[in-house]
Amino acid sequence: MRWFRKATTKTWAWSTSGAVVLAIVAMASNRADEPVAPRPDEVAPFMRAKLKHAQEVLEGLSLGEFVMIQRAAQELAIASQASSWQVLQTVEYARQSAEFRRSCESLKNAAREENLDGATLAWMEVTMKCVQCHKYVRGEAGLSPR
Repeated sequence: MRWFRKATTKTWAWSTSGAVVLAIVAMASNRADEPVAPRPDEVAPFMRAKLKHAQEVLEGLSLGEFVMIQRAAQELAIASQASSWQVLQTVEYARQSAEFRRSCESLKNAAREENLDGATLAWMEVTMKCVQCHKYVRGEAGLSPR
C-alpha cells in the first residue's frame, strides 16, 4: 500500500504543479490581449512625426517626386516598428501593424518603378490601413491616437 500512497502523492503533486503552471500561462495570455493605455506625452509627438511622413508622401505624389515617396514610405514603415507605435498589445493590433507595413512596402515598390498610378493606389491603401487601425484603437481601448 505504501507504493500506492507514494504514487498517488507524486501524481497529485505533479498534477497540482501542472495546473498552477497552466493557470499562470492562461493569466499571462489574457493580460497580453488587454489594452495598454499609451502615455500621451509619448504618443502625440510620435503621431505628429507619422503625419509629417504622410504629408511627404502626398507631396511626392502631387509633384511626381518618386524618391520623396520612397523615402517617406520607408520612414512610415520604420516608424511602425518603434515602441511608441505599439499603443496596444493585442493580436489584432499586431496584425493591423503588419498589414500597414505591407501597404507601405507596396507604396515604396510602386515609387521605385516610377508608377504614379500604382503609387497613388498604394497610398490610398496605406491611408485606409491608418483609418482602420485608428478606429480599432478608439473602439478597443477607448483611446484617441493623436
